[in-house]
Amino acid sequence: MKKSYLVQKTSNILLDQMQKIAKSSHPYLPSDLALASELDVSRTTIRTVIENLEKNGLIKRESAGKRVLRKPKKADYYDIGSAPSSKEEVIQRYFLSLINGGQLLPGDRFSELELAKQSGCNTVTVREFLVKFSRFGLIEKKPRSQWQMVKFDDQFAEELIEFRKVLEMRALVKLLDQDDDHPTWQELREVLDAHQAVKKDFDRRFREVPDLDARLHLAIQTGANNRFINQFFEVVSFVCHYHYQWEKTGEKERLWVALNEHIDLLIAILAHDVAAAVKALEVHLDSAERTLLECSTNVNRRAA
Repeated sequence: MKKSYLVQKTSNILLDQMQKIAKSSHPYLPSDLALASELDVSRTTIRTVIENLEKNGLIKRESAGKRVLRKPKKADYYDIGSAPSSKEEVIQRYFLSLINGGQLLPGDRFSELELAKQSGCNTVTVREFLVKFSRFGLIEKKPRSQWQMVKFDDQFAEELIEFRKVLEMRALVKLLDQDDDHPTWQELREVLDAHQAVKKDFDRRFREVPDLDARLHLAIQTGANNRFINQFFEVVSFVCHYHYQWEKTGEKERLWVALNEHIDLLIAILAHDVAAAVKALEVHLDSAERTLLECSTNVNRRAA
């Protein structure tokens, strides 16, 4: 029977945690109650996930608890890329499409009701999303259910990039310490192949680079197997890309530089060359900082 999207997503998160648990001196999963609280799902969902993991030979119930029998492989994960979206994901995707399409610029105001009508979601869902999204520091609440897109200055951008460097460097070091059978290595090989294919046909496919960028950085932070890095990285990564969306001047040249920096980084990572990988990531993040400062300055100037 086909598993629900929630079950599949929860399974994938738990499989990530099991990568580390399998290597520990106490390879047991927490209790169902603890897992339900930690992953913010019901105990029914956790029981369904656990039963499936047991059926697939990943865990075994013992008197001491649920023992992890082996490290998960890529084939154990669900492909949820095309799974049905929740209402929260619908409004998030719609809202980001407005930003990406240049329909919301710094200083623009919008209402919860407008977003609800345009996205097909109810106002409660829209409000909850906007409140959560406001932690990014890119929108602020106004009276009468109104919101406004905000700007950020150079100091904000510099502090953000500095924090991003701390996160990604730590994630990179942890990734390079993973065993050869960790599923992230295969994903990184596929990402490198995709980069090289785009490079061969860059004039026609250069607009694919931002998606490749997201895929690369997601693989690095996922390989770290740290839920807190994952949570903060999502916020930092989005804010860093926020101002790129509207600055089209020199876009093709920026993407060419980024593509080649990505390839250098991927080659170093896959060679397990720690020094080269760290250096390549430093070069790439320094470029990202310069780009962010240039884009934010230009966008804020036009919006003034």
